[in-house]
Order: sequence, then C-alpha cells, then structure tokens
Amino acid sequence: MTVQLLAEYRPGYGLPRESYLSEAVYAEEQARIFRRNWFFAGHSIELAGAGAYLTLDVGNAPVVIVRDGDGELHGHLNICRHRGSIICTSEQGRAARLTCPYHSWTYALDGRLIAAPTMGAEFDKAAHRLKPVQVAEFDGLVFVNLAENPAPIDALRDHLSPVLSSQGMGRAKIAVMRDYTLDLNWKLVVENNRECYHCTANHSEYVSVQYDTENDNPALRAEIAERLVDCSTRWEKAGLDISRVNTSSDSAADWFRANRTPVRRGMITESPDGQAVCTVLMGGFNDPDMGTARANTNINFWCHANADYAHTVRITPVSPTRTIVRGYWLVDEMAEEGRDYDADRVAAFHHQVMMEDWEICRRQWRGVTAPGFEPGPYSPLKEQNVDRYIRWYAGQMSRHS
Repeated sequence: MTVQLLAEYRPGYGLPRESYLSEAVYAEEQARIFRRNWFFAGHSIELAGAGAYLTLDVGNAPVVIVRDGDGELHGHLNICRHRGSIICTSEQGRAARLTCPYHSWTYALDGRLIAAPTMGAEFDKAAHRLKPVQVAEFDGLVFVNLAENPAPIDALRDHLSPVLSSQGMGRAKIAVMRDYTLDLNWKLVVENNRECYHCTANHSEYVSVQYDTENDNPALRAEIAERLVDCSTRWEKAGLDISRVNTSSDSAADWFRANRTPVRRGMITESPDGQAVCTVLMGGFNDPDMGTARANTNINFWCHANADYAHTVRITPVSPTRTIVRGYWLVDEMAEEGRDYDADRVAAFHHQVMMEDWEICRRQWRGVTAPGFEPGPYSPLKEQNVDRYIRWYAGQMSRHS
C-alpha cells in the first residue's frame, strides 16, 4: 500500500477509498499477498490420476498443476521458456507431457524440457525447464505458493487438518461448481465473510440453522451450552478432534482459522430445512449430525463441511474492480445423483447465502468508491475478525520485501 494510504489507515477502522480502486495498490496486492502466500487452488479430486492438470491464475500469473505417474503434484508457471506462450490452454485436462502449442517445445510433467525442435545440438535443455511453483496437498485441498522461498505450509495444515481431515473431501466428487463474477474489489468479499453482524438482517435461512448470531442471546444460552455438551460427547466417541468445538467464528491465528460448530437443535446440516441433502454421508460418518467443520484463510479460501456435503470457495482477484468467486459443492464419491442427492438441493443453502452476500457487497461497493466516503469504526463485539483481517492486510502491504 502506498505511504499515503498507509498514513490514512487507522487500526479499528476500515480502509480508505483508494485501497479499493487504485491500480497501484492492486499491483502491490498481487506481489505482496497473492504471490507470497499459500493460495487455495482447488481440490485433489480435480487432479485425479496421472497426467491430470489444472490451470489457474495466482497473483495474475498463469499456473499449471499436474499429477505425475507416482501420484505427486507438480506446480509450474504455465509459460513456455521459449517465447512465453501459454502452454496448457484448457482449464482442466490430461496429458502425458506438456507441449507448447506455439513451437512444440515439450516438457515432462515434472517441468523438465525434453524436446525443443531445431534449437541445435548445443542447446542446453536442462537450463530451460519450466519455472517451478510450490504445491501442497492435504485433506483433499490443494494450495500453491509462488514465492521463491515460501513459508512452510505446516502452520496452516496443522491448524486446519484436525478439523477437516475427518470430512472426506479427498474421497469425494464435485456435485456442483459455480463461478460468480463480481464487478467489485476482492477485499469486500473477504471482509463480508469475516463477520455475522449482518446475518440477522440479510441471511434468514442461515440464521435459522446456525448459532452465529445467538452467542450473546441470554434466551439461548442454556440451549447452546446443552447442544455443545451433547455434540462434543458424541463427536469425541466418533473419533473427532473436539478441541475447537464452539459456536464462535473468532480467528485463532494470524491468517487462518478452523473450528467445528453444532447446527441448531433439531437440525443436522446446512440446508434450507436443516435436513440432509445427500443420503450417502462423507468421511465414513454414520451419524448425519456431525456439525459444520468451518475453515478459512485471509488469502482466498473458506469452507463449510457437513456430514452430507462440503462447500468450499476460491476467490480470484482479476482487477481492482473485478473478482471471480468459485463455489464448490462436494458429496461422497459413492453418492449417485438422482438417487442419493439432487444437485440443486445440495447447492441451495450456500448459493442463497452467497447471492445475498453479493447484493450486500454491490451496495457497499457503490458506497466505498463514491466521493466523500470515509471509513467508519468496527464493532469491537461483532466485527473483531474484520478488524483482525484488515490489520493483517495492512501488515502484509507494508512489510519489507
């Protein structure tokens, strides 16, 4: 962030107007945040089998992730070392080797250049392998990092995995995948996701299933306490980690969080009526009432995984004024559409929540980009996670290279 904008930012308050509009700020974000941190790329099941590849943009850089014959994932910049052509032009596919469509330079799946027609006998192919991108895979999730010396994935994995490992996302299939193109800055999407201050007024269906808005409601204090005891007891017997079972969404770490929360009494999952949307449960669960395993990172990821389905989100900034949000809905790999689930019903709950959120974000976008906008203070009781997120963001944007 520019020196002037950093001077204008006050901890405990929102970001100044130009933070959302400036091309210079956006370019710094791509370099300082998206090309230096672990970016959620997608799911392991999108890369099933030798030669399966996935392409995406990370920090405005084209990336390809591919699985080799030994099952290992490799990440590369999707840029030919000859004249800079994009190599893999499809979002997903399968290939025994990666061949540039421009001049047929050909690379092994691990990035080695193995053919460079007419370059002569003295040409050093070993010096022209694809530029590597770090890849990490756990619990059915795939992350990439473009930094030359990335921070280890360990802290993120060790925090998320105790909560997510039981959810079976590595033994799933994609029931629904939807992209939402939003003509607004990516930070508004993340900020909105970091609080439920807005939920009562905007997400009636979500509020009917989850306890987020009721943690300070005296009338429900006893019910929540009883529900927590009952669920924790059952879940511990089922072998789940219960160290982070609560109804709070407070962050517990610098740039990520995970917890398991019970849904409301009488409900078993996040659906319009709180009842299961897939009869084949994920993760080998026998009990459909296993709560919601929730996780997020400040970079571009959040997840709500129930016993019957999991919902994940990938955020990709395209420009200061455009963002693509991809929603995934996963079910167990043995579930059969039309017999065990209906795809529209699986997606219904979180699609509705997101459509409501996009309208919120659009209204906010009109306001924060208007002349005269002045950021207001965050609620210390309801928006502490947004404040943490913005403080983290400001720290990322001001740290030395």
